[in-house]
Amino acid sequence: MSPESPSASPLLSLENISISYHGHEVVHDVSLEVAAGEVIALIGPSGAGKSSLLRTVNYLERPSKGTIRVAGHTISANGSTPTTTQLVALRKDVGMVFQGFNLFPHLTALQNIELAQTVSLRRNKTAARARGLAELAHVGLSDFADRLPGKCSGGQQQRIAIARALALDPQLMLFDEPTSALDPELGVEVLNIMRRLAGEGMTMVIVTHEMHFAEDVADRVVFMADGAVVEEGASKQVLRDPQHERTQKFLRAVLDR
Repeated sequence: MSPESPSASPLLSLENISISYHGHEVVHDVSLEVAAGEVIALIGPSGAGKSSLLRTVNYLERPSKGTIRVAGHTISANGSTPTTTQLVALRKDVGMVFQGFNLFPHLTALQNIELAQTVSLRRNKTAARARGLAELAHVGLSDFADRLPGKCSGGQQQRIAIARALALDPQLMLFDEPTSALDPELGVEVLNIMRRLAGEGMTMVIVTHEMHFAEDVADRVVFMADGAVVEEGASKQVLRDPQHERTQKFLRAVLDR
């Protein structure tokens, strides 16, 4: 599925987002729009504000100012605090996969996926089990339903975490460096699942240090440094022919290693 035309309303819109910690601003007036079906890769050095910006999308990180719009839900940080009802509505349409897997160690893979559905969606046990089995098959782990996380590799645990997020029917998926804690061989397993999701038309925003993956899978690359967007554009254009000196410096450092 290709992204919707530019004239269509974006699925995600971040307007003039700033984030401050203890009076120190770490993200400065960033705006970003993402169309349905589009894949965006956020790249940049450590401390650039990428993960902080990503976490504002479902309000895990509260911006000091700006407006967030996701799938018809609007939350403004300009002098007001969102209600619990607003946050629940927003988060219902957003799935998130973290660097850590955040699986309950005493629950099986299937039970982890079932629990998320019964708590967040009030889905009944039978429906939650059926959906959990379907999503485990989706990520290539049909035989792991009854396995505890501690008996799975890191790559398998991350794929279970992706299945858990998908079972909640998100319109938008957020990935915060999902392979950074994994050995390269195990990271490939996770990247292959993300490639499949992109091919299926899932809208995704991905913070990643995997430059080749970003070039192959993302429609656009957004390069951030020092809390601001420095350069953005089509993935191949930004990664092969960056126009800004700061982007060029970063890519030389990353690609020449």
